[in-house]
Amino acid sequence: MGHRLRDAGPLGAALLLAACGASGSPDALPAAGEPIAGLSPGAWTWVDFPDSACEDGSPTGIAVNPGSGPDLLLLLNGGGACWDYFTCEVLGTASRGPFGRPQFEALAAGALPGSILDRALPGNPFADAALVFVPYCTGDIHGGDRVATYAGAGGARTWRHVGHANAVAFARRLAATFPAPRRLVVSGASAGGFGALLNYDTFRHYWPAAEGFLLDDSGPPLRRGAVSQTLLDAWYASWGLGRVLDPLCAAACRGDLSAALVAVASRHPSDRLALLSSLQDRVIAGYFLLGPDELQADLLKLAAEVFDPSPNARYFYVAGSSHTMLASPAAFAQGVTLLDWLGQQVGGDPAWDSHRP
Repeated sequence: MGHRLRDAGPLGAALLLAACGASGSPDALPAAGEPIAGLSPGAWTWVDFPDSACEDGSPTGIAVNPGSGPDLLLLLNGGGACWDYFTCEVLGTASRGPFGRPQFEALAAGALPGSILDRALPGNPFADAALVFVPYCTGDIHGGDRVATYAGAGGARTWRHVGHANAVAFARRLAATFPAPRRLVVSGASAGGFGALLNYDTFRHYWPAAEGFLLDDSGPPLRRGAVSQTLLDAWYASWGLGRVLDPLCAAACRGDLSAALVAVASRHPSDRLALLSSLQDRVIAGYFLLGPDELQADLLKLAAEVFDPSPNARYFYVAGSSHTMLASPAAFAQGVTLLDWLGQQVGGDPAWDSHRP
């Protein structure tokens, strides 16, 4: 959906070279803040947050579109990731700031029609919900709470990997603005899909009484061994990823991303958690340094060992190598259309189940 995780051909080989060379527990989160004023039902309003930041230090914000119904949908945008001078400055594998009102308006004109943020999309189960668009400009899959300085041939460059800290700032005011939604849907695509999982427990802290739903589009938390430990260690070191994950799953997540999903499913047993993915997603395969067949095997392992045994987590896998679905959900079907499947998820349908080719 615009500004999303990049589909760069040489990315996998470049990341291999790079790989070789949130703040506390939910109980420690700050209270809700001031409500957002000046919103118009059915219209997008950009809201600046002076206490947020992109990687360059410029403030960012969120776009809010109140609906006629009682539900609240948060969508975390994608846009790559980086964790050292090579990935951040040489390759440029992450979206950067600034991201403010002009950037949102440019994106909304081309990327929102046909997506789950399009109220006019036929069959959209979120058509009446309050909609919130969360931009991405921190390079840390919305999971960071650390400022890093990277040095290289071009000099030193400071990156504010504060995606999780931003999420907390946004959630505080959104909780005051929409204090009692019937349903809370935390969604994201690509880097935003990972971010939706990483921040899910945080968002649930601010809306504990709502029915909860996770919708992770193309951010698969693969099992131990599928992701290089060197890469995971770099994320923890550069982004401060432990500040959001350690309270959730402690040491387990440091070598196994799927432990975060297991922890969320256990903490919120009544919530419905979903993963969308193509089996040979070309972007995720390159990002994790996997061949297409390797990624498919790892996704099926994730399904068999984590999702299938879970009473409240399901997956929607499709064949092929496409990347992300929420930007055009009407284009996907696997035994059932994706829009109908999402409707089953949030509607409490007991027939909601996993699908794969």
